Amino acid sequence: MKRGPQRRTWRRLKIGIAASLVLVTALVLLLTGLASLRITLAELETGARANLAVQTAVLERLLDKFRLLSPLLARERETVDLLSDRAAYRETGITAIAAAMSGAEEVWMMDVHGKVVVSSRDGVPAGSIGGADKIRQAFDQALQGQLGRQLIPGTPDRVSNYVFASPLRQGDRIGGVLAVRVSLADVEQAWALSKDSLLALDADGRVVVTNVPEWRGKRVADIDAGEDIAAISLLGRLELLLPAAPASAYHLQLQEEVAVLGWRVRSHVAVEEARQRSGWALLVALLACVIAAGGIAILIARRAEFVRQERRSRAEALRLERRVQSRTADLRRANVHLEREVREREQAEASLRKTQAELVQAAKLATLGRMSAALSHEYNQPLAAIRSDAEIAGMLIERGRATEAKANLTRIAGMVARMAEIAKTLKGFTRKSGTDIKPVSLRQVLDEATLLLQPQIKQSGIRLDIDLSDEDIIVKGGRIRLEQVVINLLSNALDAVAGVPDPEVRLELRLDGGTAVLTVSDNGPGIDADDLPQIFDPFYTTKDVGAGLGLGLSIAYKIVHDFSGSLQAANQEHGGAVFTMRLPVAGDSALAAE
Repeated sequence: MKRGPQRRTWRRLKIGIAASLVLVTALVLLLTGLASLRITLAELETGARANLAVQTAVLERLLDKFRLLSPLLARERETVDLLSDRAAYRETGITAIAAAMSGAEEVWMMDVHGKVVVSSRDGVPAGSIGGADKIRQAFDQALQGQLGRQLIPGTPDRVSNYVFASPLRQGDRIGGVLAVRVSLADVEQAWALSKDSLLALDADGRVVVTNVPEWRGKRVADIDAGEDIAAISLLGRLELLLPAAPASAYHLQLQEEVAVLGWRVRSHVAVEEARQRSGWALLVALLACVIAAGGIAILIARRAEFVRQERRSRAEALRLERRVQSRTADLRRANVHLEREVREREQAEASLRKTQAELVQAAKLATLGRMSAALSHEYNQPLAAIRSDAEIAGMLIERGRATEAKANLTRIAGMVARMAEIAKTLKGFTRKSGTDIKPVSLRQVLDEATLLLQPQIKQSGIRLDIDLSDEDIIVKGGRIRLEQVVINLLSNALDAVAGVPDPEVRLELRLDGGTAVLTVSDNGPGIDADDLPQIFDPFYTTKDVGAGLGLGLSIAYKIVHDFSGSLQAANQEHGGAVFTMRLPVAGDSALAAE
């Protein structure tokens, strides 16, 4: 029953092995071809560079020899005398001898107007005009006291020439020019012995000297010499290894600089030899791969025949066992990770609640600290009045005027009740608030908050306008925490109007649908636009150092959001800041004090 699948598996395995062998063979052939081509090209380049250096030196030596000839002849007295009218004759004489001995194509002398004085060539009469026309650049340079140089370009039918011109001095002035014309045919004859195509280019990219006559005088861009193998891509080199690829379309391009002339000598090296050697290397590699692939195929087939069934069963059992172990280990690690995350989150939540409660308590104590001076004055004033009324009541009783003393005692009882109410509110405010959310009366919260701040308001002379709705508004929250929010908002408003003429703080409570809206506004300088986005960030404060920690508004924002409300800050159009707190209404539920 299992023979069918087994045979199909074995067939697929053989196909896979055969494909792998083909790929490996192709890779080996590719690497062998590229490596052998690279090696043969490197060897070819080494020989070609040596040949290029030799051929460049041939050109430089020829021009260096004649570069010195014109200055030497120009310094000879006999040469200068030929310009003088006193010269007895003007024959080819010294110019013909100099041309014959040096191998120069022509040596001739001209006066400052460009008229030929004497020439080494027959048929050039003395006094003929136009001797400087063909070498105007070199002639002008010589008249300026320099060594004149000029190329006379060639054509496919005519070899290029090079001219050196030197000034002929008569005392302190230049009386004429001596020119030496050199044919570059000797260089081309020397280059003709090279199997590589050689060409010398001037600064304009024009072929000056070459061993390929049809290139002479042309621009290098107009010459179809094939493509430089160094510039082709890897795919192009692979195509070069194919039998059908035209080897003549590629060459190895090398170049030497002739710095004195500003020329470049370039060599185009045929790559056919390198291609043939790479082909032999590919053939050897192919035979080796075929032999190796045949041996490997035989060994794999024999081995697979004996161990195929056993290997399959063992692999299946091992795979199943590993899968079970892996799944079990993954589940175990996942359980441990989840338990650790649960513990860490519980600890983080507990720590967060504790830290928040401590921050709220610290902010409340800081608020009480800022109100301590005003509260001290609030207590000291009634205490002084109680003492004065008590002394007066004692004196009235001693004099038998008990009825009048009773009025003093009544005033003392009222002031004691007032002080007790403040103390009770302070005690409730300093208690640590709980975390429960219950129905709370906003009117009660506002009354207790204003009671605590009343001494500070009275002492600073700030007017506090309170506008409350006719009916009490019940919200869900914590009384002590809401008191903390209101005290923070009122304290900030009182600080904002300090130093402002006619300081005023307004507290307004209204009902907007199912939402209680409490606004605290002032006529202070307002909040800078840059500070608004960060006003509720922890530890962000615009007060002086020591005047605040920057926690009040941050804690208030967090408390309001815990009660599903919102707290916003803005600037009023007529000046001053306004803070708006919105809380959902709890309905007619019974009030519960914390």
